[in-house]
Amino acid sequence: MHTFTSCDDYEALLPAYADGSLPTAETEQVAAHITACPTCQLHLRQLRTLSNELDAALPEVPRTAMRTNFLAMLEEQKALLTPAAAAAPTPARVVPIWAAAVASQWLRVAAAVLLVAGGVLLGRFLPGPSGQNADLAATATDSPAPAQQLAANLAGTASQPASASDRIQLVTASGQNLAPGDPTVQVLINTLNFDPNPNVRVAACEALFHLRADPRVAEAFVHSLPIQTDPNVQITLIEYMVALRDPRAVPPLQRLARRKDALPVVRDQAQAGLGKLI
Repeated sequence: MHTFTSCDDYEALLPAYADGSLPTAETEQVAAHITACPTCQLHLRQLRTLSNELDAALPEVPRTAMRTNFLAMLEEQKALLTPAAAAAPTPARVVPIWAAAVASQWLRVAAAVLLVAGGVLLGRFLPGPSGQNADLAATATDSPAPAQQLAANLAGTASQPASASDRIQLVTASGQNLAPGDPTVQVLINTLNFDPNPNVRVAACEALFHLRADPRVAEAFVHSLPIQTDPNVQITLIEYMVALRDPRAVPPLQRLARRKDALPVVRDQAQAGLGKLI
């Protein structure tokens, strides 16, 4: 059993600990450490608060058309994955979302589902059909909301999944056509956090920075930095967080500057950013 010795080691396990996906042995180690570490206690509370806010945002009963489309797309993604999974079975194991296996097929499915789920969530901001307009709205499937359309385009289909270059073009174009407060901003945030390709995540980060007047952007950068492992994404986030001069960026930059698994150039960039913010 591996023994963890520093807060950096434990902080890397906190997201999995918060959602209950850690193995029993590691869960016991984290639980014992948290009781004596105020910093990790605070970080755990922040993770759980964010998780609760996301859960609270879910509509209790999605509209029938949205729910049907979402489930159909999920089945398409499962069908696409099945042949490859059957040809090369691997033992089940817990894989943190920030691990190097982020490019695996399972994560591609998870990213696609999260993007589509973001589109479903955004439906709660749109006026629902009522009265004599209900039937007309139910049949208007050829005119989805822009946020839902972007999420669907990023996910692609079972027969033709969206390539990384396609996704880069989509997020770049959407960032140019949006205004702060647009529901599509949340789809870009999901892309920054969950797309399996680091170049797509960098493009989403750049698109969001153009929309920095939206208060969600600075907060998204703060929460995204700890889960990123690609140095290009990390450095891009650091540059934009420093440019925004948001004091909330200080704690994640301090943690990144101490992370043993981060490249020296990334740690140096984080330290330089702290010098400009503190």
